Amino acid sequence: MASLAVIAASNGASVADAAVPAVRSVLGPGTLDSPGALATDSAGDVFVADTGHCRVLIVAAHSGHSYGGAVSAGHARTIAGGHCGDASIGHPTGLAVDVTGDVYVAEANEQRIQVIEPSGIIALVAGSGKAGDSGDGGMATSGRLDEPTGVAVDRSGDLFIADTANCKIRVVPEADGEILGQPVERDHLYTIAGTGVCGSAGQGGPLATAQLFDPVAVAVDFAGDLLVADRGDQSVLLATEHSGTYYGTAVGAGDIGVVVGGTGSYGSYVADGLSATSVGAELNDPRGIALGPTGALVLSDGFMHVIRVVPAQSATQFGRVMAAGDLYTVAGALPVKTAAGSGDGTRWVLTRMGIPTGIAVTTGGAVVFCDEATGAVMRVG
Repeated sequence: MASLAVIAASNGASVADAAVPAVRSVLGPGTLDSPGALATDSAGDVFVADTGHCRVLIVAAHSGHSYGGAVSAGHARTIAGGHCGDASIGHPTGLAVDVTGDVYVAEANEQRIQVIEPSGIIALVAGSGKAGDSGDGGMATSGRLDEPTGVAVDRSGDLFIADTANCKIRVVPEADGEILGQPVERDHLYTIAGTGVCGSAGQGGPLATAQLFDPVAVAVDFAGDLLVADRGDQSVLLATEHSGTYYGTAVGAGDIGVVVGGTGSYGSYVADGLSATSVGAELNDPRGIALGPTGALVLSDGFMHVIRVVPAQSATQFGRVMAAGDLYTVAGALPVKTAAGSGDGTRWVLTRMGIPTGIAVTTGGAVVFCDEATGAVMRVG
């Protein structure tokens, strides 16, 4: 690949050229303790799972009153938790916000999902608080989860849960109906993906019989298609009710297929702009996934210290021309060609980072991510 012209930004970061978006700090290094997740709402508010401090914060876009107290634009305030061991919030690992402003919190250590309402009320949504794998078809608050790490909410208000240690994706419907071909009842718990056996057998085929390995994050697109970040297979998978080509990969109706990565092993990322499922387009630790306003899939790779994007359609994004279905680095370490050959050495694109975990995309297309190693939240664009 052609090497990038890199110049130093005022904050010590590097940028590929003057056209790419700026990088700024939302919460400076050391503010948080091992932050694990992020979410944004349509108003531009940023919610942060401060895992080590056992709390959820809001960085409000506008001043006013919400989540049980006053908020000030650009300032962080704790909206739940803050006292590990005897708190309303345990160790939050996943966040999602619905259209009404309800903030769903996955607590892997506490084996539950809770919701923080705009009024400040906190209520249990799923999980009994005891580790296990039970409760399908019953009330969600009576079912057992095992290390539920990530959550997502679709446009209808259905809650999807990455039930990590059970190697499943569970769902709590907002209304009676059908989700990905399965009949469901409001406020009950269902397995929507994964067999309960950890592995990768059946991927590329029917959703009901395909295994998951180590699902840690979920996202749902505008059409209701389910995306899963699977750390065990170093991949992102997509389940859909409608046959089509997604991020450059054909997925059949009722199937679940790999759309990013999928080699199942750690490996080097040799060049930018390769097909997202090619051998050289490696993921090494997918931690968080989010969807942009044009459908672009954005993900964090903790082991490689990068934020990557797979466009749903060819377009100029983040100051670069990107082809649909290819994998690009938008922040972090990028392999470059040197005199010693392709892939020998790296350059930092936009900003250096430690271990990016949670990630979200604003309605305007800016990427916000938290860094577990530095305790910071950064914004690209």
